[in-house]
Amino acid sequence: MLLAGRELFEECGFSAVGIDSVVQRAGVSHGTFYTWFDSKETLLREIVSEVGEAILSATSIGDRLPPEAAYARIEAANRSFLRAVTQHSRILRVLDSLADVREDFRGLRLEMRESFVERGMEGLIRLQQVGMADPMLPPRATASALGAMVESFAHLWQDPVEGLDEAAAVDVLTRLWAGAIGLTPPAWPGGDRAGAAATEALHE
Repeated sequence: MLLAGRELFEECGFSAVGIDSVVQRAGVSHGTFYTWFDSKETLLREIVSEVGEAILSATSIGDRLPPEAAYARIEAANRSFLRAVTQHSRILRVLDSLADVREDFRGLRLEMRESFVERGMEGLIRLQQVGMADPMLPPRATASALGAMVESFAHLWQDPVEGLDEAAAVDVLTRLWAGAIGLTPPAWPGGDRAGAAATEALHE
């Protein structure tokens, strides 16, 4: 039912989708639907929750790059985020359209963003502790602002007007993020040598 619901929401928009169309697309009974969901709102929340978890997982760098390769880690996260948002862009637009007019869905969108803000905040604090980021930056506000930049850009960069392919888009985002926190890109004099090596390895 999640797949059927997602397809219909993406194709028709939330308001045009009824439970009848969902059960018909899924090939199940109304009773089966109500066993798992009490409304189409609940169905959409479950779909969006899964999408949020998928994007968060896709953008988790974990042990793929060493902590000292700070610039490369930011670059890899930005690349993964652009790809994940592109993959899920249609259902995310459905959520955004509802979040603009309904408080319950606005809260759901904020919950999704909170996970990314918390992770960005934790990463910034680690860099501040080892002297690689500006210690005067307030971690939460900084992570929130930079996260909003990446999120907004991810929804806009595919527009032909931008004229940026994925590599150029990732480069712009990463240089802006690094510059904002005081982290020198590896391509600049005195930059992160470990990050440069790791970045090259990612493209091999």
